[in-house]
Parts: sequence; C-alpha cells; structure tokens
Amino acid sequence: MARYYQVISADGHVETPPDPWVKYVPEKWKDRAPRLINLPDGGEGWIIEGQPLLKNGQNITGRGPIRFDFGSYYKPDGSFNDGAGGPVQRLREQDEDGVDAEVLFPPVFASRFLEGIKDPDIYRSMIRAYNSWLAYDYCSVAPDRLIGNSVTPISDIDHAVAEVEFAKSAGLKSVAFYMFPNGTGFAQPEDDRFWAKCLELDMAISPHFGFGEVRAPVGQPGAGTAGQPYASALVQRAGSHAPVYCMAQLMAAGVFDRFPEIKFYFAESNASWLPSTMFFMDDNHEIFSNAFGGRRMELTPSEYIAKHCFFSIIRDPVAVELADHLPIDNIMWGTDFPHSVGSFPNSQDFLGSAFAGKDELKRKLTLENPAAYFKLDLTKPITETPVSV
Repeated sequence: MARYYQVISADGHVETPPDPWVKYVPEKWKDRAPRLINLPDGGEGWIIEGQPLLKNGQNITGRGPIRFDFGSYYKPDGSFNDGAGGPVQRLREQDEDGVDAEVLFPPVFASRFLEGIKDPDIYRSMIRAYNSWLAYDYCSVAPDRLIGNSVTPISDIDHAVAEVEFAKSAGLKSVAFYMFPNGTGFAQPEDDRFWAKCLELDMAISPHFGFGEVRAPVGQPGAGTAGQPYASALVQRAGSHAPVYCMAQLMAAGVFDRFPEIKFYFAESNASWLPSTMFFMDDNHEIFSNAFGGRRMELTPSEYIAKHCFFSIIRDPVAVELADHLPIDNIMWGTDFPHSVGSFPNSQDFLGSAFAGKDELKRKLTLENPAAYFKLDLTKPITETPVSV
C-alpha cells in the first residue's frame, strides 16, 4: 500500500563523522579538514582549524541520556548511534518516531566552527564538500523525506550567491545561514542579491534559530542596522528571543518591502513568546516613530511577521494553548532529533498530549504548514523505507 505524508518534522539535524563528506574536499586541502578524535575519558571531539576542541555531547543525544560531553557517534558495539548513521538509518528512525519526513539542518562543525579556517578558498571548499555529500549521498536516497539545508559561506556575498546556486543545482530544496549573506551580523544592501537569487531559484530560506546579531548593540540604542537605527527601537521590551532583532533588521532595512514574496523560517524558535513580542514591536513602532522623524514602515511589525516569518515549536505545548493569538499558518513542529531538547523516540506521545482534542490544529502544524513552506506534495506517495537485511 502506498504511503503518504502524515507527520513532517520541520526541524532535525544532520550529525555525522567526517569521513563521508571529507571525501569531497580537494586532495590538496584534506589535511585542513575537520577531524574527529577519541577522547581519553570517552566520546569524541572535533579538531577544527582555529577553534578550541569541540566535544560531542548534546548534539548526539538521540534517545538519551543527555550529555554535555562524552557523546559519541557510535554505540558500544561500533554501530552508529541514534541520528549518526546514513540516510537509510535515518529513514528507519523516522519510522520509529512516527515521522514521515524531516527538514535537516547542518551540524555546528559544518557551519560556525569552519570560520576558523581563514583562507577563503579552503574555507569554501569545506562548505562545498559538506553540501555535496548532503545532496549527492544523503538526501538523494529519499529527497521527499530527507529535506536538506545547504550551508552558506560568510566569506563574501559572491560566495554566498554561488553556493546557493550550487545547492539548487545539486537538488537541495532549502538554504540555511547564520549571518547575513554579506558575512556580518547586520543587514546590508548587497544582501539583496542573495535574497533575489533564493527567490529566483525557488529555494526555501531557512536560517534555523536566527541569523546575524541576536540583539541591538549595547550602549547604542540608535545604532546598528545597515544605517537603520530604527531596528533597535523596535525591539525594546521585545528583543529577548533570537529571531526578534533579526526580524527587526529585515523590517527596518526594507527587505520585506523590496521582496514582498520573501519568507524566512526560524526553526527551533518556539512560539509561545510571539504574542507579547508582536504587541511590543507594534507598540514600539507607534511610540518611537516620532523619534525618527515621523518614520512609518509600510506595515506594522506584527503584519510583517504574519506575512514573512515562520517558526517551529520544539516541546512548546504552551504555544498550542495560545494558538488563537498566533499567526497559526506560520507555525510548524519539529523533533530536533538527535539533539538534546527533542522528543525522539516519543514524538507521538508529545503530539498526542500537546494537541489533545485539537486534531485540525495538529494537522496544520505537523503536516500542512511544513508541506506548504517546503513545497511538498501531500497527494503523492512518498519513498518507502528500505527493508532491513
């Protein structure tokens, strides 16, 4: 019998030892690639150029127990741990958790920690290697169920645009990044080239938790955002959550006005904070406009959020209770597997409890909303999990 999407996790993470993707690094630079070492007290650590030792821990929790270090990609028998294996293992883990597909975000070693490599060509080669492996060796096994996010370099706007072009050509559906495309924490006009390219290529924009600086510069209440100090004013009383200042920068820099069709998905952000944040941002928009020469944006902050910004909840049942106060078409759900705050392998228990008596809302957050954002066809049979041998 054909299988169809029933539950989609809009937030999972790829966790893997280096060998599978380092093979795509050019031979002349392989000795500069991240490498994994066994630690004397157990578990593994990553050695990455220009960075302190990065220990496995919360990133490879799986079914637990949670560790802040001593985590391992391997079980005692040498087989891969939860979430650390190849694509077929991942499909079987989806089945175990009652999930039919996952949006997969990059591990930290394939994004932030590569910054220590200061040679831009070598740095970019590492990102290209990861994206190549993700597209060709991992997601290609079941692209309708393994929805990978490409990594974006922060070395140059030209590099960012080139990488999203490669990701699209390689078959990936979505792009992740943790700084503005210009490579800094603040919006700049040149970012428009990246936004335009993503829209041209029909790439979903999925920066995960947020991107750029998470709060306005301390001691400079009117400074910061691409010559747009208004962003700092918008987040007063409302800026304690990671995406908030990012959204304010996008509003104040006019990105939403210049690109009326653009959408940003902030995964693992949770959403129970949104009602008060939207109120305070709207209130700040009203209060502080006179301080900036009577400046008025085309829409209120809450209207921009409802039109352009999407979020996912991870173990946030409070957001379900506040559904009437949320832009509910913009909210998704995810397991965060195999990271530490996730619900694997008991996601169905969480969903049953959080959405008790709210089947229509559950369907929207776990199926309809992620399918719409990532353009997944709910009427088409999905790839079957290979039979165990």
